[in-house]
Amino acid sequence: METGLSSRLRERLSIPPPARFSLARPERSAGFFARKPAEMAYDVNVATRTLMTVEEFEKLPDDCNLHELDEGELIVMPPPRPRHGMVQRAVAVALDRAVRKAGAGMVLTECGFRLAPDVVQAPDVAFIREERRPEIAWDRYCEFGPDLAVEILSPEDNAARLQRKISRYLAAGTAIVWVLDPDSVTVTAYQRHGAFRTSTADDWIEVPGLLPGFSIQVRALFE
Repeated sequence: METGLSSRLRERLSIPPPARFSLARPERSAGFFARKPAEMAYDVNVATRTLMTVEEFEKLPDDCNLHELDEGELIVMPPPRPRHGMVQRAVAVALDRAVRKAGAGMVLTECGFRLAPDVVQAPDVAFIREERRPEIAWDRYCEFGPDLAVEILSPEDNAARLQRKISRYLAAGTAIVWVLDPDSVTVTAYQRHGAFRTSTADDWIEVPGLLPGFSIQVRALFE
């Protein structure tokens, strides 16, 4: 079953309408940052890249950047800007309040999830149901997709990379992926089998099946 980015996000990220992706294992890509060549020292042709294992990835030194592993390729991202951080905090706080009140699980930020043998992704915010707590090895990456994954768009994001990330979350068992766009103040919720819905600033969103009773106005996640 195929899923694609919403037309709003396609326009936001400047990609053509046919852009779609499958829940099957994605094809390797040459890169993801929509930057000028001079700004992309690590975004070279895949044939020249040195691939690494998850074990090697785990031993990377702290260089003040954020890292993910994309089929063995090291993805380096700069630290988030203030607006991104503000939205991330608002989402995490809103979800954490609801989760603690219901005893429903835990909310994490920028933690690694091993979604495939050579894929590690770190959603901006993640929710894990309480019954999955025994599956967590606290000093290793989670070996499953979070129940809810939240990605916040940044200026350097690229559509192909975002498509792959959504695809991998859903294929690894994530029930819902939220993509927040600070420019348009929207939240697009993706689910398996191609279902997605975009909510605008005045809409109220829920997390059906994961957090019963949780409801918040979209604009509150951007304030």
